[in-house]
Amino acid sequence: MFGNKLGKVEKAIEKKKVDKLAELMMDKDEAVRLAAIDGLGKLKAGDAVNPLITLLRDASAQVRVHAAQALGQIGDPHSKAHIIHAAQAEKDEQVKQEMVRAEALLREY
Repeated sequence: MFGNKLGKVEKAIEKKKVDKLAELMMDKDEAVRLAAIDGLGKLKAGDAVNPLITLLRDASAQVRVHAAQALGQIGDPHSKAHIIHAAQAEKDEQVKQEMVRAEALLREY
C-alpha cells in the first residue's frame, strides 16, 4: 500500500506536480512524507515554502530535518529567518545541525 504512495511521489516529481507533492507531504506514512518533502526541494518549489516552514515544528525530527533541507534547496530568502528561529528553538542537536546547514545555503540570498 505505502509502496504505491511512494510511486505516486516519484510520478509527481517526474511530472513536476507541486500540488500533489504538497498533499503527499502530509501523509500519515513518514516515508511518503519525507519523499514528498525531498521532491519539493529537488523541484525548487517556491509555492511550497510556507507549508515547509510549518514542518520545521513537526513532531518528527526527520520531517524537521527534511523540511529544512528542502527550504535550503529552494533558496527562498523568506525562509531564512524561519530556519534560524527553528534552529534556536530546536532541542535535538542533530536536527539543529541540519538546520544550520540549510540556513548556510541561504546566506547568499
